[in-house]
Amino acid sequence: MASVNPWKQAFNAHVQTLACPTFAFATAAVPQTGGIAVPHVRTLAFRGFYAELPFNKYNPVSSNTGFKSDLIAFTTDKRTEKLRDLGGVEGVTASSLPTVTNIVEACFWVPSDQNPAVGKQWRIRGRCFVLPRDFDTEDKGVKETKKWLIEKISRNGGGDGSDFDFAKEYKAHFGNLSPVLRGSFRNPLPGTPKELGDGGLAPKRPIGDDQLDEEVALSHFRVAVIEPTRIEYLDLEGRTKTAWVPVGGDAEKDEQLENLGKVDGAWREVELWT
Repeated sequence: MASVNPWKQAFNAHVQTLACPTFAFATAAVPQTGGIAVPHVRTLAFRGFYAELPFNKYNPVSSNTGFKSDLIAFTTDKRTEKLRDLGGVEGVTASSLPTVTNIVEACFWVPSDQNPAVGKQWRIRGRCFVLPRDFDTEDKGVKETKKWLIEKISRNGGGDGSDFDFAKEYKAHFGNLSPVLRGSFRNPLPGTPKELGDGGLAPKRPIGDDQLDEEVALSHFRVAVIEPTRIEYLDLEGRTKTAWVPVGGDAEKDEQLENLGKVDGAWREVELWT
């Protein structure tokens, strides 16, 4: 069950001031040909916390209500290099490949109204998982992922996510996109040369509200989540910096924070020099 945390309210308040909440998403992976790990940074749209999809009056699909989690959500195309960078597998099953890691960092910048060069920065490090489309299967990896999510989701007022509708959430995230963005999921393979053709797909064709069961697009569309393992907040206006790490977690041990700061629920809060 998701626990109450001391950073989420402030983070939400800051992100909600952004007209289009986006973040820089950093991964690192060793190329398939070998060598040293190569960093990749992409700009992604923040889709709220998983199980808390923000209200969108243009979304024709209703989402789950009355649930919450601490999992940062975004959407992606499963054919992109991003999935390979994250281990090449869907769900929480750890990849056995030594060339990949699902440890990522998301960086949000919230500029000041008075001076865009000064503002607030949130850096969220954690484990990233691309969720499977269908949770109603006997696949072992899918069942493990569903169990993990149920533990991470909590119901407002008490209880876990055992009655959470995962299929409904998946369709709600797809419906939350604009028709043009929905249509991009049935475009040719992202990143391939146009000279090689479109592969028989339908590039640049929007998907309207009456086409939300378009199978080609849905087969490529995925929701991904980041489980935070370290939060860092920098306020350049107030000249303060704060870090939160899960009590008993690797970050607390690696940074030798066990006896510093204060404990608030499942998180340790430590003030840092800017």
